[in-house]
Amino acid sequence: MRILLNRAVLMMSAFLMAAADSAVYAAPIWESGQQIPVGSVDQVGPLAPHAVMSVPLGSASIFGGAQPDIFIATTKYGTEPGLWLYRWVKTTEAGVPVFKKAQSIAHPFEKTYPPRGCVVTRKDGAVLGVWLSGTTLVWTTLDRKAWRFTETHRLALEGLPRGAESIGLWEQADGTWKVYLGIGDGTPYRTWKGSSRDPKYQPYTGAGLWHGGLPYVALYTTTVSADGKKQLDTPIRASHRDRDVRSGFNQITPVQIKGTDVPAIVAGSAFGGLHFFHEAEDGTWSPRRLAAQPNGIAHRHPTIYPRPMAYLAADGATNDLLVGGEGGVYFYRFTGEFSATDQPIFADPVFALEADAKLYGGTLPVPNIVDWDGDGLLDMVAGNSEGLVQFFKNTGSNEVPAFQPGEALHAGGQKIHVQPGYRLDIQGPGEARWGYTCPTVVDWNDDGLPDIVMSDSTARHHVYLNTGTKTAPQLAPAHPLYYEGLDMHGTWRVQPAAAKLDGRMAYVALDKDDQFHLYWQVDVYNLLDGGKLLLDTGEPIFANFLSAGGTGRLKLSLTDWDRDGKTDILVGTPRHGSVPHPETGLPQSLGLPGSAVLLLKNTGSDAEPKFAFPKLMAFQGKPIFLGQHACGPAVAPFRGMDNADLIVAEEEGRFRFYKREDLSLIEVEDYVKLAE
Repeated sequence: MRILLNRAVLMMSAFLMAAADSAVYAAPIWESGQQIPVGSVDQVGPLAPHAVMSVPLGSASIFGGAQPDIFIATTKYGTEPGLWLYRWVKTTEAGVPVFKKAQSIAHPFEKTYPPRGCVVTRKDGAVLGVWLSGTTLVWTTLDRKAWRFTETHRLALEGLPRGAESIGLWEQADGTWKVYLGIGDGTPYRTWKGSSRDPKYQPYTGAGLWHGGLPYVALYTTTVSADGKKQLDTPIRASHRDRDVRSGFNQITPVQIKGTDVPAIVAGSAFGGLHFFHEAEDGTWSPRRLAAQPNGIAHRHPTIYPRPMAYLAADGATNDLLVGGEGGVYFYRFTGEFSATDQPIFADPVFALEADAKLYGGTLPVPNIVDWDGDGLLDMVAGNSEGLVQFFKNTGSNEVPAFQPGEALHAGGQKIHVQPGYRLDIQGPGEARWGYTCPTVVDWNDDGLPDIVMSDSTARHHVYLNTGTKTAPQLAPAHPLYYEGLDMHGTWRVQPAAAKLDGRMAYVALDKDDQFHLYWQVDVYNLLDGGKLLLDTGEPIFANFLSAGGTGRLKLSLTDWDRDGKTDILVGTPRHGSVPHPETGLPQSLGLPGSAVLLLKNTGSDAEPKFAFPKLMAFQGKPIFLGQHACGPAVAPFRGMDNADLIVAEEEGRFRFYKREDLSLIEVEDYVKLAE
């Protein structure tokens, strides 16, 4: 009897433990109007502050963990601009650090996004923030009670050819500070005198060359006293050339990887390079190298504007790298090896991780809700500014979805990674690394499998046909869509809409006039003109009030949102969007309140569509306004199309979920009354 009783107790204990585990690991419930959480059991996802750009400034042991905590600054676009302290939580078995947002930090340059500076820990334990203002160093100390970097003094540096654009700092054995500075060569990037929104703006010459300059930067060093109040020597140029690295150092960090008291230097340049400088103990500098992958090829950071920061490795002796930039923060593990040409070898980058994370899709994501892998559950496929197309698998259910962190999709065996390069971005080569992929998932060839049609930063249009199976999708390489025999081209960064209208496959995009235009599918690669889409007043439908780089950008979807049997157009706009007229359109005519979700109701028929003046999509009676860059709305039919909800992607890379019963449509007149 005692044995049976003990066995029963053990079984009950096991049941209760399993129930507890189930409760702990249950997928988090989505809350209407809030950002979607990561659906993994530990709710860990990519480390990405709530802003378009991440700038790691330094680390310090603030909370007493086994590894340091980190300070990350952000840019003004996003919901949380500023400077943030992230607490180290743990390190995974793969060696990747996991952090959790702990505290906002005040500093003297709070209206500068991001501030130019670095955070270091002095040997006595004080945490310093040293900031750049031209050729002046602004010294601050962290007040842990007020969570503020408080200014202590300033030091004007002498002997520099120009103001510095980036800074790194190293406390030497004698307590003095070695200061590392990125100094540009003074070459102007733009020589065009007008605005890049001017309709006459021409970024390239008739020869196809950028009309401006491509600035270079060099590394300089100088030494200041232990108290930071006196410059002790004349700055020297550590770079072997004055024009050493193209397009600037976004961040400079001293790293301990050489096993000496003298640190090496890693600096990130705009187009993705991680540049390595090494000072010998006799004070001479070796020529610049590029940090290398394990295969010996130089690293090229996944996004534009890499901003490296040394991070103490788990061995407590060497440094790995945390690298910010456009989007989230990546982790580069130092392998401890160097190439035959003295290039430090870092493992391939992976995302640093964040606890209690919200689902992250890269900046400016463009989502689609679809059963991508044929398991009966609705997943998400989304593009982003990085130029990727990602798959977010639903491991929950359609009743309680749980999206996993995104995985890059491949086509023809190669990762989809659109990069306009030198020539194909309409705002110039300075934007060579922004792909702005805008995919639409649709069964384009009517074979029962989801395909992708897509436009991007190049304003071209392509189709990726699914040549796999229902449960094992496989994309063929991108193929151009042709319109009247010429590759399809409109205004840039537009998500095309594609769906059956009156039994025919329709394709809606913005044309050369930045107006809504209908095309009909001829076959999988060819389109036929269907004419401009019109309002029910007979007028064309404009997208924006700005020209040149301000055109395009809309995210379009064909859907019968109001369930009246006729296909409407759902539109995600940027803040400066002006649909359907440059003067009276939304949202700009309302005073540029933010990017918006609009519905253009089809008042005609699917055979002959025409549309009413747009209405604003509202959540709990208030219009949805989400920042500067275009938001991306996607119909989410987890409860069926008749009760379809809405997911809207924000510029900072998160996705907001809206229950249908919380949504309404607001006329302009009603919004004006509401604002009053």
